[in-house]
Amino acid sequence: MKSKFIMVLSGLLLCGCSQKQASSSAGPAIDRVQAGDTDWPDGPYVYHLHVTRREGTALFGVSISAKLPTGQTQITSGERATLSAVPNAKDDKSVLIMFHDVKIQVGSESQNMGQGDYGVSLHE
Repeated sequence: MKSKFIMVLSGLLLCGCSQKQASSSAGPAIDRVQAGDTDWPDGPYVYHLHVTRREGTALFGVSISAKLPTGQTQITSGERATLSAVPNAKDDKSVLIMFHDVKIQVGSESQNMGQGDYGVSLHE
């Protein structure tokens, strides 16, 4: 079961790394990440980001959900997550959210991934 969740997480990472042809906002993508809900379209998928609170680069109450070929998928951070720009990005239209103590749910199956850190990149 853990390998299935790792595959789903890898798929999210790969989908999040695709290139965008048009940007949806004028400023840096990192400024879009605020308390509340934002959608991040990526090809045939739309990633829904929920943040309860942001303090600098610390994010609290973070989840990302999307309907993927494997089913409705949600990644939830334990207590907090960390926000940064994507390393070596060619522009400022992407962000990296590092989840701490991750829980992944695919359809009705869920698994706590433990103490590791898992990064998901989102692009405009």
